[in-house]
Amino acid sequence: KENILYKCGWSPFEGTTFSSSILTTFVNGTIMYDNGTFNETVKGKRLLFNR
Repeated sequence: KENILYKCGWSPFEGTTFSSSILTTFVNGTIMYDNGTFNETVKGKRLLFNR
């Protein structure tokens, strides 16, 4: 659990071993995660749905 980065603190993938890892994540063309470091300058926006 020490490497879970979700705010909820759990993952459906707990106990699963993967042969690869995420190095970089882009959101709308902006690097948000790069080699273990988060870009804190840009925040996400809440998704709103009409129900």
